[in-house]
Amino acid sequence: MAIVGRPNAGKSSLVNRLTGEERQLVDSRPGTTVDSIDTLLERGGHRMVLIDTAGVRRKAKVDPKGVEALSVYHAIRAMERSDVVVLMIDAHEGVGEQDAKIAGLAVDRGNALVIGLNKADLMSAEEQKDVRRRAREILSFAPWAPIVTLSAKSGRGVKSLVDTVAQATAEHRKRVATAEMNRFFEEVLDRHPPPTQAGRSVRLYYVTQAETAPPTFVVVTNYPDYVHFSYQRYVVNAIRDRFGFEGTPIRVRYRAKRKKPRGE
Repeated sequence: MAIVGRPNAGKSSLVNRLTGEERQLVDSRPGTTVDSIDTLLERGGHRMVLIDTAGVRRKAKVDPKGVEALSVYHAIRAMERSDVVVLMIDAHEGVGEQDAKIAGLAVDRGNALVIGLNKADLMSAEEQKDVRRRAREILSFAPWAPIVTLSAKSGRGVKSLVDTVAQATAEHRKRVATAEMNRFFEEVLDRHPPPTQAGRSVRLYYVTQAETAPPTFVVVTNYPDYVHFSYQRYVVNAIRDRFGFEGTPIRVRYRAKRKKPRGE
């Protein structure tokens, strides 16, 4: 689990709260955490490795030749070796453009994603509602990512965050049997068959889950290049409605049906 975010989001404070030790130096000055530090943790029956990373600032504020630039590189590498990314956000500062970029990096790399709104204990219920709404607007490309309000300093909401991370990890690694997937897919096709594109009648033959982490599905079709993007979105949403996969991106690839050689 990689813990990422902008400086002052409370990443190191969260690690200290989870471990019950001052394993990380908590300093509000940008650039003071320069390495990604691994911490083995067992909590609430969940076993995980926490990777606390450097605060990721806007490129314009980072010296491209300095130590902080290297730390940002380490932070991105930490995401690449993690199942789940926890994006910590200072609830008072709100979700910004840089947070969206960090979340986008996680999605592009196929990470499960959990949003932690830190320091929320100092906000009213209405203020929390507003910052959650704003988070959903800015992170609209990942509506499946759960949002947890917490206070790393007091510990409020931290258990909920850990439980959410554990659930996202399970969904990230979940596999659906091919037979069950195709029974579901028959229902999808009966309810909403793919539209004709450029005069071609698109047919979808079967689907199978090819990979986990992230869940990746392959749909065999006669015209993979003519499956409309809106129908592709419909298929992803239908998979989520039936099988969940909350907290993790889903990838669906369309592959042409192999033609049998003559004589077979």
